[in-house]
Amino acid sequence: MSAASNMAIIKHSSIWIVFSYFYLSGLNMALTLSIDSQQDPDITMTLLHVFLFNCLVGHLITKYEKSWPEIASVVIALFGVVGFGHYFVGSLGEYSDELNIGLVLLLPFATFVMKKLKQYAEEKAAS
Repeated sequence: MSAASNMAIIKHSSIWIVFSYFYLSGLNMALTLSIDSQQDPDITMTLLHVFLFNCLVGHLITKYEKSWPEIASVVIALFGVVGFGHYFVGSLGEYSDELNIGLVLLLPFATFVMKKLKQYAEEKAAS
């Protein structure tokens, strides 16, 4: 690996980690809104509502991260949910392990879905 390649990886990773803190802020709000909107909160409905928020974040990731959007989404989800959500801020510690696992997996899945939707839209526009 060249020095320029190493610097690109460091730069991208740093940006992703900073973004993961802001992702956690939005995720906390989406969780609160989802849980408060349900008469009897259910993990499936909560994850469905949060998936919609993650689609928005996935759209932003695929729009601005051209090199490695899938890796970016994994790093952002891990640092946002596990790093900041449990260890630094602790705001996600009160939720179940199942919900937390779902939260970590939702962003990479939503980013994948958004990338495929964008590719489909570009193919439709080209034909």
